[in-house]
Amino acid sequence: MGGSCFNFVFGHTMTVSTNDRGLPVATAPRTFRVPPAFWLIAPAILFLALFFVFPLLKLVAISLPGGSIEYYEQIFTTPVFLRVIGETFRVSLIVTVVTVAVAYPYAYAMAHGGRAILLVLTIALLIPFWVSLLLRSFSWIVLLQNSGLINDFLIATGLIEKPVRLIRTPFGVMIGMVHILLPYAVLPLYTVMKKIDLRLMEASSICGASWLKGFARIYFPLSLPGVMASAILAFTLALGFYITPALLGSPRDMMIAQMIAGQFNEQLNFGLGAALAVVLMVLTAVAFGLFGAVRTALQLRGRSKDGM
Repeated sequence: MGGSCFNFVFGHTMTVSTNDRGLPVATAPRTFRVPPAFWLIAPAILFLALFFVFPLLKLVAISLPGGSIEYYEQIFTTPVFLRVIGETFRVSLIVTVVTVAVAYPYAYAMAHGGRAILLVLTIALLIPFWVSLLLRSFSWIVLLQNSGLINDFLIATGLIEKPVRLIRTPFGVMIGMVHILLPYAVLPLYTVMKKIDLRLMEASSICGASWLKGFARIYFPLSLPGVMASAILAFTLALGFYITPALLGSPRDMMIAQMIAGQFNEQLNFGLGAALAVVLMVLTAVAFGLFGAVRTALQLRGRSKDGM
């Protein structure tokens, strides 16, 4: 029987084998080769390193002048900053719930309403992407102002006698945010829902279950991955909203992105602005992790029920 041994020469691995007569036979050295797939993703890695990782590290460095954490102490000991952070999370959470609630039936109609309905709803969903975010926010000013279309309609129908203040309020901000986030929430839901076989619902009705019970016990649990994906996406995007709250909200209802912009552009306090940005990123990562944990727990719960 022949044997083999390995010699390492100048970073190369050379295999020396022996033939049946016991004489050594050298084979070609084996060198480390970079997988071809690496060169395909290398530009993306370089782009992220230059325009995401490096600026992020620079931001952290600016927020820690001389290694001091004074800006972070100021954030977590100043009531104004704490109130803005709390308001940001409150508004983002409400907007997320409303957005997912509106997106769910919309995605259901897209997934199971037939080709004609799918085409119409898809076009309606994609049209906002062709309009700038700034223009969409300005359009809500036209709709929500005291002499806007919504107040005019409510007065004409007799529901109200005088205009209701809708703009420069948290309510107006939430409406604008829901409108902008809706496409992002619909797409993950639609992707999951179109894979759900409606024959499962038919089978449950044959077994005597009502449509509502079948939906609650069968369809909704199957759509939960889409619900969680939509919620994660909507919530993380809502935390960083700037233009819509700035145009539709008031200074009393400022969100953290507006405060960050104010520190950089108006106060010229780059250290505090950088610290606020880092806090926002950390809180977003924590929220993302919590959503992921809830999603995993729901999946494990569903598997345990299936195994019973």
